[in-house]
Amino acid sequence: MSQIIADFRHSALTHEPEQLTSREIWAVAHQVRNQLLDNTLDRQIDLSQIEEKAARFEVNGIRYGVLWDFEHDVRNARDDEVMGVTEYHDTTPMHVLVSINGPRLRSLDTLLRSTVAHELGHVVFDAPGWMVVGGDAFVQVASAFNPGPLAQRDPKEVRANEFMGAFLVPAPLIRVDWLRLVKRNRLPLSPKPSQVIIGAPAVDGTAIHAEAAMEILYALGELYGVSSDFIRVRLCRYDLLRTPRPLTFH
Repeated sequence: MSQIIADFRHSALTHEPEQLTSREIWAVAHQVRNQLLDNTLDRQIDLSQIEEKAARFEVNGIRYGVLWDFEHDVRNARDDEVMGVTEYHDTTPMHVLVSINGPRLRSLDTLLRSTVAHELGHVVFDAPGWMVVGGDAFVQVASAFNPGPLAQRDPKEVRANEFMGAFLVPAPLIRVDWLRLVKRNRLPLSPKPSQVIIGAPAVDGTAIHAEAAMEILYALGELYGVSSDFIRVRLCRYDLLRTPRPLTFH
């Protein structure tokens, strides 16, 4: 079984990530994704292969295993039900446990997909530091169903979310699919191209009819296995779609 190899800027002492830019996080997401997929041009991640293929990692020279559990309800340290948990305990040294709330998420494919990708972000960015600290330790990060404002500002959660976005909808792939839809639907362009994906045109979202926008975002969501809102956020993060407020569908 092959291992997933990744690297990024980190503390030499604790192996915790430095303050990474969005582009650096995206690059790590692409590293991991390209090693997990048999065909790197596939748009949708096959969740059935995650348990087997995302089981061994070497991140910044630290090797560890990952044990996945998709079968049980999941609760955090406060006994609140959550979507997923990534944790480390010294009873299983050099391993982290990822628990996905399968009973609640199994019928919610897009939410299940984003939860798995989010927890994978914790596996990549947070687990190496846990391995280095070792000792009598128990650490846990959990994905709540309704995260509060503190969780939304937590650097670990922000980083895992940015990893999730680029892992599920990579910039190089969405650029190709977006350009095709822009030409086919003759979408209105902004005067300046994308400042994130060099050379790609940016679309003026304020000039798109709501129904046309809905169809395009739904089509891309189906292609990548995520929600239309997820696609909208990624298009905005990549500066492919410019709108001062979220597109609303009626």
